[in-house]
Amino acid sequence: MKAIVISNGEVNNDNFYKELFHQENPQYIICADGGAKHLRRLGIVPTTIIGDLDSIPMAELEFYKEKSIEIIKYDIEKDETDTQLAIQYVMSLPIKEVILVGMLGSRMDHTLANVYLLKSLLDKGLKASIVNEHNRIYLMDKSIELKGRKGETLSLLPFTDRVDGITTEGLHYSLKDAVMTKDNPYGISNVVKGGKVKITINKGILLVILAQD
Repeated sequence: MKAIVISNGEVNNDNFYKELFHQENPQYIICADGGAKHLRRLGIVPTTIIGDLDSIPMAELEFYKEKSIEIIKYDIEKDETDTQLAIQYVMSLPIKEVILVGMLGSRMDHTLANVYLLKSLLDKGLKASIVNEHNRIYLMDKSIELKGRKGETLSLLPFTDRVDGITTEGLHYSLKDAVMTKDNPYGISNVVKGGKVKITINKGILLVILAQD
C-alpha cells in the first residue's frame, strides 16, 4: 500500500506530476492544505485534505466538499506545519511507502523542514522519498537499492554528524567502508553507471539525492 502526500510547494510541470500519480497509483492521496490547489489543476481527486485551510480558496474548498472528500481542519495557531500534520496522519495508515511532492521551493525554511520530515517516516520503517521534476531524495540508515539512469547525478550527504561504513555499488566513484562527516561533504555529484545503485552504511543516517538537470 502506498500514499502520496502533496504540499503547497512548487509543482510546475503538470505532465510530470500527472505521470507520477499514474505510475505510482497510490491508494491514498493526502493534501497538506494548499496542495489541494495543485491537485485541482492536475485533475486528481485526493482522499483527504488536512491543515488549517488558510491556503485554499473557498471555491476550491467547496468543490472538494461537494465531492465528499475527507477534510480535517486545524486551528491556524498550532505548533505543527500543515505538512507535519499530513505526515502524522499518513503514518496512521496501513501503508509501506510514502512519496512526498510539492515539498521543495523558494522558501528554504519550508524546504529544509520538509526534508527533515523524512526522519519521522524512516523511524516508522516506511520507504519514503521527496520527488520533483529534477530530484528524488531519500533518507537511509542501513541499506537502499535505487533505480537510476546511466549518467544521472547521485549525491550522498550525512544527515547525522557522522556516517560510518558507507559502501556503494553502481556508481562511477565507488566507496568502500567510507566515513563521511557534515564538515566534509565530499559525496556530492557522483554518477550512476547503470540501472541499479546499492548503498549500505554501518552507522548514522545518510541523505541520498538523485538529480537531473
